[in-house]
Amino acid sequence: MPRLDRDLKLLSLANVLFALGFGMYQQLLFVYALDLGASRFTIGLLNAVMLATIAAGNIPGAWASHRFRLRTVIAVVWWLTVPAAVCFALAPSWPWLIPGLILSGLYMANNPAFKSYIALKSEPERRASNLTLVFGSYSAGLVVSPLVGGFIAGHFGMRTVFWSSAAVYVASSLAATLIRDTPYHSRETPWSLGGVRRNRSFRRYTVFFLAGFLAVYVGQPFLTPYLSLVHDQGYAALGAYASLAALGTALLAPLGGRVADLRGPRTSAALVLALVLAGTLILLVGPSPVFWALAMFLCGGYDALRFLATGVVGRSFGDLPLAWGYALFDTMMGLPMAGGAILGGLLFKAGTALPFALVVGVTLVLLVALSLWRDGDVRTSPEMGT
Repeated sequence: MPRLDRDLKLLSLANVLFALGFGMYQQLLFVYALDLGASRFTIGLLNAVMLATIAAGNIPGAWASHRFRLRTVIAVVWWLTVPAAVCFALAPSWPWLIPGLILSGLYMANNPAFKSYIALKSEPERRASNLTLVFGSYSAGLVVSPLVGGFIAGHFGMRTVFWSSAAVYVASSLAATLIRDTPYHSRETPWSLGGVRRNRSFRRYTVFFLAGFLAVYVGQPFLTPYLSLVHDQGYAALGAYASLAALGTALLAPLGGRVADLRGPRTSAALVLALVLAGTLILLVGPSPVFWALAMFLCGGYDALRFLATGVVGRSFGDLPLAWGYALFDTMMGLPMAGGAILGGLLFKAGTALPFALVVGVTLVLLVALSLWRDGDVRTSPEMGT
């Protein structure tokens, strides 16, 4: 297992607490939106608002990482989680969810600083492992929180869920505030967009994960709505299924990172994609709750694929500074994130199984592409060492 120092342990704790708050409503939010009068297409539109805000926040997040201490950027932005939950608690109808979704996207603007901080605090041979482990700790928090959220929603209503989440977000933000700073000298590293365009390795990673993120965001928002509409599962049952998906991510993300460190990103990506494919197929054809539970566990690979991208893309940056490398990559990933959510909403409106049929198709294409992709030598960012 990767060795985490005191600060990375604190970030893992903050991430676990964040997941405890977010996970109480993550898989229930869009079902709640249906209860507030949203249509099935609107689910995709609302998700796209949040995802587009996430993508838009990466560039100012990288800019802030250049001009302020990484610790300051991480801590300040982390506190935006609290008003986001309050917005959801006060929403009287589905359009009033939008301010909370925008804040939910804005507090992801610390991603360039967050990822750079973890990379700089990690030994080179454990970088992918540490990145996927710290990000995967988010999923560890989700193992319990959907059960809690489903129980609270079933007995006291969703507004109580959001107020409870806000309280947990306060504890999470306090943990993130306690980390110590680490030196970061990206302002001294020259780079240009022309150099990025000439970076063949970065282009290859980007194209691959553009397709991978499309598959994730076309299908993931509709996992619990699918179980709700097709199999008539209630809030409590959906919370249990969401916990299984989180458990799958919590186990698969660190496994994927470790395989990437030991065997390379191609082998790791193939493993995660194979599990995504299996989970999606079982979800579609499974005849009973036992099969749906197994499907949701394997669909933890949806998030594991995103965390794997975080763990391995840094090795392709070359001379590109860490914060800008993560910011540019994450901004480009905003296209399949927001576009996939809208496309998924259109497909889900036309037929509840259609988003997952597209996931199956894209995953198969990517597995074929990986069979032709060989791990090559990649120049490492100077900030990350050799």
